[in-house]
Amino acid sequence: MTGRRSSGTSFPDPDYCQYAAGTFLPLLMQLEAELQGVVKDDDIEYVHRCRVATRRIRAAFPLFFECFPDKKLRRWEKQIRRLTRSLGEARDLDVQIEFIRSVIADRKAGKEFSHTFFSQGIEEQHHNRSVVSVTCTEPKPPLSLLSRISHWLALCRFQGDLPGSEEKNPVLTDPVYQPDAHGVPLRSADTAVPGLECLLLRLVQKRRVMQPDVAAVATLIGESEIIEEMARFFHDLKVRSMLEGLGTHSVYSYEQAFLHIMMRIADLFWYEPYLGDPSLLHQHHAMRIAAKRLRYTLEAYANLFDDHLKGEIKVIKKIQELLGDIHDCDVWAEFLPCFLTEEEERSSAYFGNLRFFDLIRPGITDLMNDRRENREILFDSLCRYWERLKGEEFWDCLSEKISVPVQSSFTGDVGGSTSGPVTIALISDVHANLPALEAVLEDATIRGAAVVLNAGDLTGYGPFPEEVVSTIRSRHILSVIGNYDLSVLSKKWKTGRPRSREKQVAMRWAYHNLSRESRTWLKSLPRDIRLSVRGMMLLVTHGSPDSITEYLDDGTPESRLRELADGLGARVVVSGHSHRPAAREVGGVWFVNPGSVGRSEDGDPRACYALITVDPFSLTHIRIPYDVERTVNEIRQRHLPDSFVRVVKEGRPLEMVHNSDTSS
Repeated sequence: MTGRRSSGTSFPDPDYCQYAAGTFLPLLMQLEAELQGVVKDDDIEYVHRCRVATRRIRAAFPLFFECFPDKKLRRWEKQIRRLTRSLGEARDLDVQIEFIRSVIADRKAGKEFSHTFFSQGIEEQHHNRSVVSVTCTEPKPPLSLLSRISHWLALCRFQGDLPGSEEKNPVLTDPVYQPDAHGVPLRSADTAVPGLECLLLRLVQKRRVMQPDVAAVATLIGESEIIEEMARFFHDLKVRSMLEGLGTHSVYSYEQAFLHIMMRIADLFWYEPYLGDPSLLHQHHAMRIAAKRLRYTLEAYANLFDDHLKGEIKVIKKIQELLGDIHDCDVWAEFLPCFLTEEEERSSAYFGNLRFFDLIRPGITDLMNDRRENREILFDSLCRYWERLKGEEFWDCLSEKISVPVQSSFTGDVGGSTSGPVTIALISDVHANLPALEAVLEDATIRGAAVVLNAGDLTGYGPFPEEVVSTIRSRHILSVIGNYDLSVLSKKWKTGRPRSREKQVAMRWAYHNLSRESRTWLKSLPRDIRLSVRGMMLLVTHGSPDSITEYLDDGTPESRLRELADGLGARVVVSGHSHRPAAREVGGVWFVNPGSVGRSEDGDPRACYALITVDPFSLTHIRIPYDVERTVNEIRQRHLPDSFVRVVKEGRPLEMVHNSDTSS
């Protein structure tokens, strides 16, 4: 694993954009290669491969959004999404058709069997793609089917009932009906096959009706030259980035890979509680989508790692496939009762009775039962596989692997040592105080910090919001978003109460003094970060793991910390928000609050941060003096409230400053 740190602080990062171009170009080539096959429709795999290509492209858009203009991105997303949707239902039908064909083949295996008129209709559909209006029991089927159905009905009326009646007719009571004079078999040895073949015929017909629209969308995408336009853009981007940057394996590339992969893992684990209840179908379907997105994200960043994350992708693919098979069972369970109802209505309308429908019912009923039983088996397999992965510490190992490059991001050496002590600086609540941040980062560098973790609240009160965000980004500091950042971005000041006028001023000023690019970056920050270092899991969040505004410090009851410690899966929990340094070990978990860099509230106006060392573990809080007057002068020059000056100089909360004014 090799790489160098990008020079300068330019955004978007040229090395990351070069990697983005190298990710998109092969996907675009694959998409273009499959489109013609989708139009021809001579192999269902064209639809499958084309759909996968569109999904991978769409999954990559939010990962590399900073590398292309907003207008182009929105237009490209719209066109690719349209193609994905067009292919989606077609692919789903293709899968259903192949599944039913395999079921019928299994039923026929080893048995004396001749095709029923359903299967003959299917063969005609297969060989004559122009036949699209036939259904099993429609009033106007093709003549080739009509003669067979008429003969069948005449024979049924002659015998007095459909097969299965209690009349002791030697033909009808024989387990395998013989072909008639026209070569038309009356019944299969397996009573389920007629219903399955009827279902297959209807699915094939529906798919054929859909094909012109699918081909039209694929043709439109091809003729619009949007793929060529995207390819030209990414080719030019690659050339420009190669001239401006140092290589694709940059610190920023690894940082983005880590953040996006960890966010996708968090999304997947959000659904873990629903594995305890097999009846929660919608949640299991959402979990399948989360697994799919995690897999595509791993694939997008795979080339950054020596082994291309092959083993990890294989595991996630298995999870996705198990969840996908479960979802397929759910789809059948929902669809088949509706299919039976429709066929019953058609049979009654056409024949005036349900005798014909009685041929269809057994196969569909058997299939419904089979899909329900199969879902139970699949769900059990998924749960056992999930627990096995946790027992093998798969998720911790994955976190460790993708975090190794960023464990030395502060120094810019993404190929650093994977053994020995690692020093980590913990910061929080900078609140737009650039001189304080610069002093802390300089001290952390001297003390050998390899990585800096930021627990949020970069903006507000201080006079340097844009400069602070730029510094955090350029120094590759892994950050979570804080409650104040969220308030600034959501323009909360517009609905603020009169008594919070100063906070409204701070929020409004911060918003308007952040570049659009910085606001976009802030919005992209996660609520929490999990980082595995030498086998020790650290969880970084602004408030608590449960709430972004909950204080975790010396005043937090031990019972609350113990409650949080249970089931976190982290050895160290890093949080900010309280602006007061604290460190407590409860239930084998260290709860560390590094205090505030830019707006201390414990009476000590110096900047505060924490250093931890992993392997072996140690922890210390550090106070750093900084150029307070520079911050104060800038507050006054930018006409921010005078109370902000006192907050910075005295190291006290805004409310306490107000109270002292009142008492005096």
